[in-house]
Amino acid sequence: MKERVSISRLMRSIILIFWIIMMVILVQRTYFSISDEYTQSSYAASQLRPREEWMGIYWKNDKVGYTVSTIRKKMHGYEISEQVLMNLTMMGTSQSISTQVASQVDDSFKLKSFEFVLYGNLATKIKGKVQGNELHLEVSSEGNVNSSVIPLKGIPCLSSSIKPMILAQGLAVGKQFTHALFDPSTMSNTTIEVMVEGKEKVILKDESIECYRIRSAFKGITIRSWIDKEGNTIKEESPLGLMLVKESKSDAINENWSDSTKDIITASAVPVNRAITVMNPSYLKVKLENVDLKEFSFSQGRQKLRGDVLEIFQEKTSEVNSYDIPFRRGFTEYLNPTPFIQSDSDAIEKKAREIIDDEKDVLKAVNLITRWVYRTIEKEPTISIPNALDVLKTKKGDCNEHATLFVALCRSVGIPSKLCAGIVYNQGGFYYHAWSDVFVGSWISVDPTMNQLPADATHIRFVEGELDKQIEIIKLIGVLKMEVLDYK
Repeated sequence: MKERVSISRLMRSIILIFWIIMMVILVQRTYFSISDEYTQSSYAASQLRPREEWMGIYWKNDKVGYTVSTIRKKMHGYEISEQVLMNLTMMGTSQSISTQVASQVDDSFKLKSFEFVLYGNLATKIKGKVQGNELHLEVSSEGNVNSSVIPLKGIPCLSSSIKPMILAQGLAVGKQFTHALFDPSTMSNTTIEVMVEGKEKVILKDESIECYRIRSAFKGITIRSWIDKEGNTIKEESPLGLMLVKESKSDAINENWSDSTKDIITASAVPVNRAITVMNPSYLKVKLENVDLKEFSFSQGRQKLRGDVLEIFQEKTSEVNSYDIPFRRGFTEYLNPTPFIQSDSDAIEKKAREIIDDEKDVLKAVNLITRWVYRTIEKEPTISIPNALDVLKTKKGDCNEHATLFVALCRSVGIPSKLCAGIVYNQGGFYYHAWSDVFVGSWISVDPTMNQLPADATHIRFVEGELDKQIEIIKLIGVLKMEVLDYK
């Protein structure tokens, strides 16, 4: 089933890049965001005193937000908090977002509990508490509360604890650190590698400040921070042209805010050498350059990579060996619920049963769900953590919301499905986008935002999975080069 989508509707749906940006900001800011009273080796952890650190957020030289972080000594550890406020233009619309993270850690900065809140179109709150070898989580949004438990190999820390941990060991050129982290924005465990690269001077308001230059690596993201000898974070730089600069509270809140209409989505598009003039092409051949293609799994299903040339073949539903749902022979990972894909919810299953009625053929059922999501969910930029129950309630969202609800509906009636992220063609360039794959006897691509079953060949998949996997797209932004070789 394929239907032409208006340009304005498609453009409003391509908001995956927003989440990549926000995850970078959260990671970038909290890695090195503790009091300037806490110096490289002259203070022990027990001597840390209360202090705030303010920084302005700049994108392509325009001020788009600020952050403030604090640390306070408690009876048995510390309380670390972080707030981010940003204003961005996305598809011609000004969007405001605020996040807050507050964590309780012990005297060695290991996590005890945290609360993460995102304020945007919707408010989402995530609470976590370490109990033994488990992290107990509670996700609240739009009146829905969901609980889950993540097993732990060891007690994790949040990224906001990294700076005091490193400073307690002392900074020295060439020193390296590796730490396991829990990221509340993606509900995932990961690792950060940190290296003190050297010393250099940074100019801040006409003052030359000697700093340690520190490189940190996180899921393919490279972030550089400059910290002075007193422990102040002076500047930070990351992909996408984002830069954070130390400012006073009054300057961070009030000074130099930009009225720029630079669009973050349009600016992140990947240009190509020639336009694709066929509507919903069934074949595409492109050359991918300037990125390490080994870091992505391209040669699966409809995609074939040879060297740096990728071919995409749109699946043919006429060749599918369909089956009667529910699927009963494996693929547990693609049938199980997750904290944001609540396929075990009574509301999700009830709606899915209503949509497919008594249809048992998997391909026909997928077609019914695709059409329902496309027609029912209003296409608009949505600042929220994609959550199937929220989307079902609000009936609004961009590509991630469409895909997340679609996957939850499919899984609830026994159809294996998964999220995909990559790029899709529109008006002379490729934009970052999210869609789905379903198993209907073989895996086929489905784009419920564009009402395509199967999705056309301009959908180039780079990663599979939820936000913790989608952040890997950051490796491409501003770097990926493409050449269209052929299409039909």
